[in-house]
Amino acid sequence: MTTDARTSWPWAKILIVAVPVWLLVSGGVGLVLHFHYQEKERQEQKHAYRKDINAKSLADDFSKISSWVGARHHQTAEARSGLLRMASMIEGALGVNNIGYEVTKMAGKAQGDFTAPLLLADVLRRKTKEEIWLIVPYDSPASLPRGQASASAVAVSFAVAQSLVGRSFERNVRFLYVPMAYADEQDRLDMAAQVQRVIAVQGGAIQVLVLGSMLHEGKLTALTRDARQPLLREAADLVTASEDAEICLQGDGEFSSLLFEMNVPASLLLKKPLAEMTAGQEDSMEPGTVVLAQSASDVLEVLTRLAGYSQKK
Repeated sequence: MTTDARTSWPWAKILIVAVPVWLLVSGGVGLVLHFHYQEKERQEQKHAYRKDINAKSLADDFSKISSWVGARHHQTAEARSGLLRMASMIEGALGVNNIGYEVTKMAGKAQGDFTAPLLLADVLRRKTKEEIWLIVPYDSPASLPRGQASASAVAVSFAVAQSLVGRSFERNVRFLYVPMAYADEQDRLDMAAQVQRVIAVQGGAIQVLVLGSMLHEGKLTALTRDARQPLLREAADLVTASEDAEICLQGDGEFSSLLFEMNVPASLLLKKPLAEMTAGQEDSMEPGTVVLAQSASDVLEVLTRLAGYSQKK
């Protein structure tokens, strides 16, 4: 054996032993960190509890919003108070003392000395590479006394949020509650721009759903201008795609369309009336508890598919 061979042999033996050890150690560290992170998430949600969709509870929430909170817009002092009551109800319902989410409050567009907030909550409490957003308008058109369409969306979102607690997903699901989705055109534009900025800061949005009226029976309808969106790929059997302008939230400049024009992958998700109906008629109808519960179940299934739900905990 040459001197060079004798010199290099100890190093070869060290490498033979060290490489497998390093792989074992690094793999073990990775597993420890993985389980530590899962435990951290469980601890963060220790006050949260999952609850299946309950028709009575959902109907009670809807009734509180449409009757007790009432009109929610910027045109009158009473309706401005309604916006603030609605924001407080959202924060309380989703928060750590109730469903269990951490709710982040952000200032919206100021109207004089009045500002209604945006409220953000996410299921996984961490960023993922790809994310699903549910935008829930909580204001109402100034022409309607109750704002039942958005009241149904908010109530359904509560039931869906509670059903998602503690689940394991490949993609995070974020809930963003916004005012001014039913406001005048300029206010809607300004709010859409703010929502676009919030989504851009968080990053990773591959599907953004704006929740519309959940008052009606039948299949979910998606107003979309891009047939390639994940919604239509992952939930084609649950959702009917439509470009029908009659289902818009507020005529021209419907909120999801404004977001789409700002390069946000947005679609409007709603239940269309089975027969032609004016906004006033919709605002005075009495939706059945079973209808609202079915709407919540349908939205939950759509989000579950988009988020890539896994049975693994």
